[in-house]
Amino acid sequence: MVLRKLSVFDDYAADVLFRLVHQLTLPALLLSVLPNVVISRTMFLLPLISTLVILATIASATLAGKAYGMNNNSLAVLVSGSSIMNLGFVMPFIQSFYGDDGLARLFLFGIPNGLSACAIATTFSGRECWVYKKKLAIKLMVSPPLLTLIAALLMNAFGLHPAPIAVAVLHSIGGLTIPLILLGLGASLRIAKVTPFHLAAAIILRMLLGLALGVWLANLFHLEGLDRAITVLSASAPAGFDIIRLASIEKLDREYAATFAASCMIASMLLVPILLTIF
Repeated sequence: MVLRKLSVFDDYAADVLFRLVHQLTLPALLLSVLPNVVISRTMFLLPLISTLVILATIASATLAGKAYGMNNNSLAVLVSGSSIMNLGFVMPFIQSFYGDDGLARLFLFGIPNGLSACAIATTFSGRECWVYKKKLAIKLMVSPPLLTLIAALLMNAFGLHPAPIAVAVLHSIGGLTIPLILLGLGASLRIAKVTPFHLAAAIILRMLLGLALGVWLANLFHLEGLDRAITVLSASAPAGFDIIRLASIEKLDREYAATFAASCMIASMLLVPILLTIF
């Protein structure tokens, strides 16, 4: 945030940092972690729970937006921001407290989150051409993190491990993920004047509703220990910064999107440490 204030970073710099994470460091982190952890059966409940959280949030945000009389551009931001979780924000906390086992669960929880970004991008696209939407969907579905995640899970299932020299390189590159994410988040922070009720609804839907759903679903599926902690932390994560990019591309309410994402991140700085002490 200080670097942004000093004009060392701008919007383009933040985008470059996130692209570097997306294209290089996060895939390296996935390959350095997932092939080497023990994956239990209960861990595969995490993508299911993530899907349920996303669907419930989309429905709640749609109803809330219509009740507030939001225009379509603002409603699209509310629905997308409420349902897309910024799991990159909670990643540093999870790695510090729970190590590679926590990260492995976070990656599994995040599978539906990435797919929902694809679905929302195509749904709220202002372009009616089905060819455009198909290309956008394909681009998101074949993203490096998703493909690497699939490859890493297959390696784990078949007991395949990278060579020692490859592991060293992957650890070095993957270790850049969290510092780059933190720099990108700080550089992306921007708050504008928006309708207070719209902002309050956004924060409540993404974080408090997400927290309530995470606790309820963890209890429903009888999750304990690390599985429960990752579920609750992930479900209550702040809004994903993808909404800013989506709002810019599709000509949505960009000020609302930027303030939504930034406000959730600030609130999470208070909420996440509390949740870590409880769960």
